Amino acid sequence: MDNQKNSEIDFEYFSKIDLRVAEIVNAEEIEDADKLVRLTVDIGGNIREILAGIKKAYPLEDLIGRHIIVVANLKPRKMRFGTSEGMLLAVGDEDKEIFLLTVDSGAKPGMQVK
Repeated sequence: MDNQKNSEIDFEYFSKIDLRVAEIVNAEEIEDADKLVRLTVDIGGNIREILAGIKKAYPLEDLIGRHIIVVANLKPRKMRFGTSEGMLLAVGDEDKEIFLLTVDSGAKPGMQVK
């Protein structure tokens, strides 16, 4: 494994990451993209588009309404198919299985992960 991924960070560094609950309000296929989908998410009244490599893992209609965790303060990233305004959190092997990190019922869009 890469040593950089295993290196420790201090709490101050970690606290700079703004993890929030987001609701997926729309999911669209991206023409010519093998893995990417375009998600519109609501982060407590702040609407953003996130490009995510989860196309093979979830039918688009199953994504709408799900509450997920996103990195809300990630700098927007220009990609081949558009600009991604955040990152969702998921686990798994992107070539086999992907699992979105979700929250318990009662969590509302915009709530901060602490």
